[in-house]
Amino acid sequence: MLAEAPAEPAEPAPSFADFDVHPEIVSALADAGITTPFPIQAMTLPVALSGHDIIGQAKTGTGKTLGFGVPMLNRVVAPGDARFEGLTRPGKPQALAVAPTRELAVQVAGDLERAGKRRGIRVLTVYGGRAYEPQIEALRTGVEVVVGTPGRLIDLSKQGHLDLSQARTVVLDEADEMLDLGFLPDVETLMSLTPASRQTMLFSATMPGAIVALARRYMSQPTHIRAMGDDSENAHTVKAVEQFVYRAHALDKVEMLSRMLQAKDRGLTIIFSRT
Repeated sequence: MLAEAPAEPAEPAPSFADFDVHPEIVSALADAGITTPFPIQAMTLPVALSGHDIIGQAKTGTGKTLGFGVPMLNRVVAPGDARFEGLTRPGKPQALAVAPTRELAVQVAGDLERAGKRRGIRVLTVYGGRAYEPQIEALRTGVEVVVGTPGRLIDLSKQGHLDLSQARTVVLDEADEMLDLGFLPDVETLMSLTPASRQTMLFSATMPGAIVALARRYMSQPTHIRAMGDDSENAHTVKAVEQFVYRAHALDKVEMLSRMLQAKDRGLTIIFSRT
């Protein structure tokens, strides 16, 4: 009778502390209950932390925000750092993240604020539909990171309030959505306002020709990182999302929606509409 060989212990999953990440960023993530990176984060961190440009192909909900957010914050010189006063223009944005919608901009900014809290990194969110004055005042006071939608970012730049000459890190999040919304010319304008020596990270669920052309024009030997899943490469949602389709006549849509909203145990709900 042959004895079975003992099973080899599984290697422990890497933590953010295993990467070359600022200890206070690691602590801030731990404060939020985040210690182990998602796959897209674990793949992105070593490349991004070394300063290389990245093309990340990942769906919404895969955790890509911290994949680019941690390296972005790691590179920032915070107000409490000894090197801060030695900056060419202290208080001017050192990092820029461009998002197609205000909802995504708010979500990205929230994640960055949590991760950069212990370092005292100031994050400003800018988008249309709200007053200019608070955004202008924040820029005047000084911020390290700006997250925003293309239109408002360009408006603030044209007015002379947003100076991107010190933005050493630029992230284009959900670039294919920006293409669909017609924002690509605005994105190119914003890129032209940043230093040529910047680190650029582009994230997109799909890679249409216009996005590939954008990457070739504004990125330097980017590393392509893909985290799409083996069995659903062309899907637009993660596995945890369960989908249902209800067919309804145009005259019945409002009543059907009302019934759904009144359903038992419905929970939190987001409704997307065409206009």
